[in-house]
Amino acid sequence: MVRAQHAHAVGERRLEQRQARTARVITAAATIVFCGFAAFAAFDVFGVFDDRALRVMGTGLVVAVLVDATVVRLVLVPAAMEVMGERNWWFPVLTFRRLTPRRNVT
Repeated sequence: MVRAQHAHAVGERRLEQRQARTARVITAAATIVFCGFAAFAAFDVFGVFDDRALRVMGTGLVVAVLVDATVVRLVLVPAAMEVMGERNWWFPVLTFRRLTPRRNVT
């Protein structure tokens, strides 16, 4: 019983470390993409050309990136991984078994 609790605590700690490490990368990537799409949204401010469709698309993409980076990747995904536990990794195991050839090396 104690060993199972220790293994669960170690798994939670590893998950927290991985999430903390990937949160920086996700935030940096979202910032870069945000700046690119914000440039589309702000074209009229710089006087480059007046294209309303491009500004609306840029604004929509900026909002989508912010929602994706904050709500989905930094809140929902870690919460779902915490709830699902070991069931997070069922698909990679099945994929690995199906894609790797079975060779009898003796």
